[in-house]
Amino acid sequence: MSRLPLTGCKPADHRESELSITEVRAPEDLEDIRRLCNGFLDWLRTRYAHERWLIDRYYAPEKWAAVLADLPHLHAPPDGDMLIARINGRPVGCVMVRKLDDTTCEMKRLFVSPDARGHNIGRKLCERLMSLSAERGYRIMRLDTGIRHDEAIPLYQSLGFHMREPYYDCPADVAAFLHFMEAELPCPPKPTVSHPPGQHTSEM
Repeated sequence: MSRLPLTGCKPADHRESELSITEVRAPEDLEDIRRLCNGFLDWLRTRYAHERWLIDRYYAPEKWAAVLADLPHLHAPPDGDMLIARINGRPVGCVMVRKLDDTTCEMKRLFVSPDARGHNIGRKLCERLMSLSAERGYRIMRLDTGIRHDEAIPLYQSLGFHMREPYYDCPADVAAFLHFMEAELPCPPKPTVSHPPGQHTSEM
């Protein structure tokens, strides 16, 4: 778990706000994740108001309900995981990862509540997820994102993601509204080996 102060973000009682990013393990975390996912879908319907057919097709109600119910399986560690961000205990953001193959994973459902934006929470979630995925042995991370995700696309590019061709079968009329991206993940740091005082190593 990581905890960071949020500068410039103070609640009504003027305490310094604290951001925590944790892996989802408790049942209450899962329920908060589902609420954030539904907030994400509401945001999509607003952002793509003129392409409502697209959201209704890509997030068909029966399919979306099945996804939410199956989140613990779809993103089960160690192959996958879910992260939740909280400000002073209040859930404000999430992101997920799932396995594509032994060296490649996919970022899913990055979302930060509108009232919590402007404090780099999305970046912190991505950085933590990329680091965690590298530690799990992945070398490449992929994602898809809507062409009207004006805030997310520059963020992804600043994290090393670049455009690529679709990496899964997608109807052409839906793919026209998506960007497909991927990035190399940072190599996890090698563990340091400590030696007892007075013990020296030799090289051959």
